[in-house]
Amino acid sequence: MDGQADTAPVSADEVARFLVDNPDSDRADDTQKAQPSGASPEQDTDEPDNVDDSPDDGEEGDEPDDAPEQPQDPTSGRKFKVTVKGEDGADLEQEVDEKELIAGYQRHADYTRKTQELARREEQATEVVKAKVAEAQTQFVQQAQMAQAAVLQLAGLKSPQEMMALAQADPAGYVAEMARADQVRGVLTNIQNQIQQAQFQQQQERQQEMQQAYARCWGVIGQKGIDKPKLQHIFETVMKDYGVPQKRFSNLNDPALVLIMNDAVAYRELQRKKAEVTKKAADAPRLPQKQSVPRNDTREKRQVERLRSGRGSRDDLAAFIARNNL
Repeated sequence: MDGQADTAPVSADEVARFLVDNPDSDRADDTQKAQPSGASPEQDTDEPDNVDDSPDDGEEGDEPDDAPEQPQDPTSGRKFKVTVKGEDGADLEQEVDEKELIAGYQRHADYTRKTQELARREEQATEVVKAKVAEAQTQFVQQAQMAQAAVLQLAGLKSPQEMMALAQADPAGYVAEMARADQVRGVLTNIQNQIQQAQFQQQQERQQEMQQAYARCWGVIGQKGIDKPKLQHIFETVMKDYGVPQKRFSNLNDPALVLIMNDAVAYRELQRKKAEVTKKAADAPRLPQKQSVPRNDTREKRQVERLRSGRGSRDDLAAFIARNNL
C-alpha cells in the first residue's frame, strides 16, 4: 500500500540494545527515556538510519567503558606536617597526607600493643625461670646437707679420746685412722663449700630481685608525684594513725600498697581539715541578721508615697483616712 513503510517499526527493546552497545549516544539515551513504549523511529531525529541490533562479539548487556568515577574522599587531600628522626638523628619535618598519617598511627598503635604484649610474656617467662632456678637451688642445698650428714654418720669417725687410746694401743692403726679421717673431712668440707656457694648465690639473686622491685616501684609512684620526702611522710603518718611498725616498711616494694597508703593519708588530712574548718566556723562571730520589715508597713509606706506624688488612688486615700482616723 502507498505510504506503508518497507520495514517494521523498530521496537523499544531494539533501541535499548542499541544504546547499550553505543554508550556515547547520550542524547539518544535521553530521547529513548522520554519516548513512550512502541514509538516509531521517524519521531527520533537523532536516531541513525541503520540500526545494528546485533550484539558486539555475541554478548548482550556489556557494561559501558566510561563508568562514572567514584567520588573521592574530601579529606584525602589534607596535608599535615610531622617531625621525624633522620639517619643522623636530627629532626626532619615532612609533609604527609591524612591517609598516610592515619595509617602510620595505626601501625604505631599496633606495634606498641604487640611490644607491650611481648614484654609482658617475657616478664612472665622470666618469673617462671627464676622460680624454677630458686627451687632447684633450694633442693640442691637440702640434698647437700643430707649428703653431709650421711657421710658423717657412715664414716664413723672416732672421738678425740678414742684416737688418743688408739695411738697408745696401736700406733699403726692410729696413723691409718688419721688418714681416713682426713679424707672424710675433705669430702665434708667440699660439700659444705658447695652449700655455702649455693646459699650465697641465692642471697645475691634475692638482693637483685629486690633492687629491681624497688626500681619498678619508684617508677610507678614517681609518676604519681611521690618522691622520697613525701614517701617518708606517708610512712610516718601510717605508723602514727594505724600503729604499723616501722620494720614493715623496710621491704615494701609494691607500688599498689604505697598508692593505697597515700590515698588513706590524703583522706585523713581532709578529715582533719574539715574538722578544723567546722570548728573555726562555729567559733566565728555571727553576722547580724537583717531584720525583716513587716509586710503591712511596706504596703502602707507605698500608699503614702503614691499620695504624696499625686498618683494615689481612691483606695489609697480611703485606707490612709481609715488608718489615721481622719
